[in-house]
Amino acid sequence: MQKRFFYLTIMMMVVLQACSTPTPTTDVAETEPASVNTTEPQVSTDIAPTAIVEVPTTNPITHETMPTTGITDRATAHDHDNALTFENKVVRSGDEFFRNRLERPFTANEMSYLPDLDIVNFSIISDDVFFYIKISFVGLSPDNNSLTGSYGVEIDHNGDGRAEILLVAHGPYTEEFSADNMAVYLDVNSDVGGSKINRPDDFNSDGFETTIFDLSQNVYPENDPDLAWVRQTTDGSLPAIEIAYKKWIFDGNESFMWSVDASGSPIDPSKLYVHDFMTPEEAGAANSEDPNYPIKALSAFDNTCRVPLGFNATGIEPLGCFVQSAETEKSGEPSSDGANSTCGQFGELCTRTQGRTVPVN
Repeated sequence: MQKRFFYLTIMMMVVLQACSTPTPTTDVAETEPASVNTTEPQVSTDIAPTAIVEVPTTNPITHETMPTTGITDRATAHDHDNALTFENKVVRSGDEFFRNRLERPFTANEMSYLPDLDIVNFSIISDDVFFYIKISFVGLSPDNNSLTGSYGVEIDHNGDGRAEILLVAHGPYTEEFSADNMAVYLDVNSDVGGSKINRPDDFNSDGFETTIFDLSQNVYPENDPDLAWVRQTTDGSLPAIEIAYKKWIFDGNESFMWSVDASGSPIDPSKLYVHDFMTPEEAGAANSEDPNYPIKALSAFDNTCRVPLGFNATGIEPLGCFVQSAETEKSGEPSSDGANSTCGQFGELCTRTQGRTVPVN
């Protein structure tokens, strides 16, 4: 029995000594074959230096000529507004779908009022470099107490109803002039509005199809990233948007007609004349006596008649403001006269934007 206990003790000591003996280290390179053939990916533990990739960048835009305030009053007009009647959810006048005169500062179907889209006054002043167009509204948006719309200016140089230039401002707006919130579009092929500018027609127009100013796309006329600006301001007690743009675009002939727009959604320059792209039934109506009432697809939009600058209107100009004792309005068909083409009227603008434009998305 004692011998058996002695042998067991010796064996346990041997096992304990084996477990406590450190395992000898070996060099992996010495124990692995010199050549390894495997389909498994080989992972390197070496950290490669960061690769330097040169990304092309555009030169930062430096503004040299900023607008200040106009010094010469040129024209002022008043638009239909609904400040006193909006609770009735109807528009008494100013909404004529077939003539592209729209008075719809309301939401679709429910006819909720949108005071920051309801144009009250629109005026134009100038200084030596800029025209300044101010658009005032009934009030701010009740949702965030600011102006939230997209606001536009249409410029018709020869008074044929077919605007050649569209300036569009988008928010957010500040009290300082900013060029970053502006885009300017050109109807190079002179087909805006289809075959008849002031009537629904064959829907063939591509509208203002060319972007000539949009700093977010690095697009602007040669040597002039200061073409157009916008700021939020006031018109007496009314909130207002002021859009400034350079006078040089008129080649010295500062005679044109102009109107303004307000939209709750981004203005689409290719489809600004919406009555060419939907039926009266789809658009709905703002007048409760119209069988298409209430407003439907064509909602949250207000525009104005055209005001003359530099000449006396006869009243027959398509989309022009009312002139007492005027003749019947012209139909507004496009002109084939080269001098009346867009680039025939805006020669320097077309020259300075050639190769520097992008198509409207």
